[in-house]
Amino acid sequence: MSSSHVKSSEKTGAWTWIKERASAIVLVPLMLWALVAGATVPGLDHAQALAWLAMPTNAMLLAVGLLVAVYHLHLGIRVIIEDYVHGSTGKLALMLNLLGCLALAGAGLAFIILIALAQAPAGA
Repeated sequence: MSSSHVKSSEKTGAWTWIKERASAIVLVPLMLWALVAGATVPGLDHAQALAWLAMPTNAMLLAVGLLVAVYHLHLGIRVIIEDYVHGSTGKLALMLNLLGCLALAGAGLAFIILIALAQAPAGA
């Protein structure tokens, strides 16, 4: 079969598979931390929950978890689009997937940073 009839995901499939698995492995400890942390946050009042998020370790882990999860989401949706959506519709879907994931990551990071900085103690 000539390379002009090979799907894009077949050309780069192994590398994408490795990136998906690597991001999944990174997500395991991050999600375990999120489950444990999430179990403690409901017992806090609003001010205490905001102070919890302002702690640098919590804000950083939350931000890294968000970025890795959105990257993993992007890879998964990209593979589905490459395999099942063809032509100009596929290209549009790939672009929308990228833009949507970038918007999701950007908005999530902005909220984490704004909340964490707004709650940080003066002089920190």
